[in-house]
Amino acid sequence: MKKTGFNKLLRRLLAYRPWIFIISLFCNILIFSHSAAVAYFIRELLNTVEAGVQGSVNIFQEVIPFIVGILGVAMIRVAAIMVSAVIDNIRRFDYENLLRNNIMKIVYKNKNIKSIAGKSEKVFEIVDDDVPVCAFPADLLSEVLGYLVYSLIAISSLLIINWRVTIYIFIPLSIGILIIRTASKKIKENRKVNREIHEKVSETISDTSNLVQTIKISGAHNNVLKNYEKLNRKRLDAVLKDTLFESIIQAVTGGTVYIGTAIMMLVVAKSMMQGEFPIGDFSMFVCYLGTLASCVDRITELVAETKQAEVSYERIMDLVGTQNENELTVHHDLRAFRDMEKFEYGCMKRTPMEEFDVKNLTYCHDNRNGIHDISFNLKRGEIVVLAGGIGSGKSTVLNVLMGVVPKDSGQVFWNGTEIQHQKEFFIPPNVAYTPQIARMFSEPIRENLLLGKHTCEGEINHALYHAVFEGDVAEMESGLDTQAGSRGSRLSGGQKQRLALARMFIHDAELYVMDDSSSAIDIETEKEFWNRFEKNIDKKKFACIIASNKKYVLQRADKIIFLKNGHVIDCGKAEELSKRCEEFARIYMR
Repeated sequence: MKKTGFNKLLRRLLAYRPWIFIISLFCNILIFSHSAAVAYFIRELLNTVEAGVQGSVNIFQEVIPFIVGILGVAMIRVAAIMVSAVIDNIRRFDYENLLRNNIMKIVYKNKNIKSIAGKSEKVFEIVDDDVPVCAFPADLLSEVLGYLVYSLIAISSLLIINWRVTIYIFIPLSIGILIIRTASKKIKENRKVNREIHEKVSETISDTSNLVQTIKISGAHNNVLKNYEKLNRKRLDAVLKDTLFESIIQAVTGGTVYIGTAIMMLVVAKSMMQGEFPIGDFSMFVCYLGTLASCVDRITELVAETKQAEVSYERIMDLVGTQNENELTVHHDLRAFRDMEKFEYGCMKRTPMEEFDVKNLTYCHDNRNGIHDISFNLKRGEIVVLAGGIGSGKSTVLNVLMGVVPKDSGQVFWNGTEIQHQKEFFIPPNVAYTPQIARMFSEPIRENLLLGKHTCEGEINHALYHAVFEGDVAEMESGLDTQAGSRGSRLSGGQKQRLALARMFIHDAELYVMDDSSSAIDIETEKEFWNRFEKNIDKKKFACIIASNKKYVLQRADKIIFLKNGHVIDCGKAEELSKRCEEFARIYMR
């Protein structure tokens, strides 16, 4: 990882709609320079008052311009704060969503997207947590630059008034900045440890949610809780260490400024007693001191946030790959105040299927494993079953067909017409798919079934019946409104699969694709499912592709494609294959 990587990202973010950064910088200069203007007017006012008192003259008219000046500067500052608030929100929206937009585009373009999908929790944690951290220094920079411009004005003014006294402020400021630079490496190290343990806790929560039944069966409740508590103690230690170190740095740097202030006060007091330091000049020094101390605090914050952002940047690059570094900040048209695009369900037009052909379908993983020259054909009303041992390529064939992973070569035809974009065409109502692992949302049964689809009760009942899930729903206290629990934790493995099958049937598709979708269902229920399915396919005349080694599924197949190491070894009906292929016979007869 190049050390300049984050700096390049920062520059690219600032270059996105630079007028926003320029306006923000200008507003911040006005906001902080307000102190310089007020300090000047107060100095002149007090010096005028002091001169008037000594001269015993009426000074009211002399001070009015300075009072008007203070009020005018205050109004300008209020206006600048209001504009800055709006601009900063727009800028934060732009920077964060530009990164999010590009990260998700890179992820979805990744040829190995299936492996990324397997760690989707980490992807969304990075998008949700690391992106704002990564973009924050760009957001903070205009404020710090505004402080710096003010500081230059302040220090220049103080040097003109009395350079000897100013030295007592400038030295501790320099010491504070030196401390910040020295501590920056440690800040980054603490942040890295903090993010690593946070990620570990998130993974543990995700694993626990997904393995609720396994934990129950094995009686591992206490061990899981102890491990979770242990991780949380580590996270607490990491957060405290990170926060405490930052606080110490801010306290030390702030302390150096205040020590310099105390020394300066002693020097000024002596000068004032000797009549060499007017009260107006003293007031100007006092006005500047607080904002100069705040400037050091902001610089400390920027350095700390930058080091933390570098850690988040490295996590983002681990996800998207260093080869996509330039794509991370590709500029797009993002608008904070336009209406969101409306997406409507069922926008794909139904194309009735009469015949489906796959020719020479090939896809290879990075290690060259995959599928090679897969070809088969099915017609309306037929069932094709993909059979084979573990690692034979059954699921890979379905993933390539559905567009989950891109094919390297081969063709897919629907009624003789080649489908160029499978992942766009192979969706309801043309194709409905059920994976082997049924994923559930932490929502009621109805929401998990419909996923936002608008349909009537009759269609819902039809889907539940053909998934053999209507009896389970009837026994639930709240029926379809029963909560499924966190990621379906209140449902058994078989119930999850049948709910997923009902979710597939609700679309009344032309082609159903199932990846061993009944593996967790008990034997009697599974037999009933296939009996209903057989009657359904005879009536509806749809087609089906199933990845399975179950005997009663193989017996019902119109055609079996037997795979080994990603190649088609043989194809035909079950009885034929069992006689001429020993490997298939072993699977079929067991």
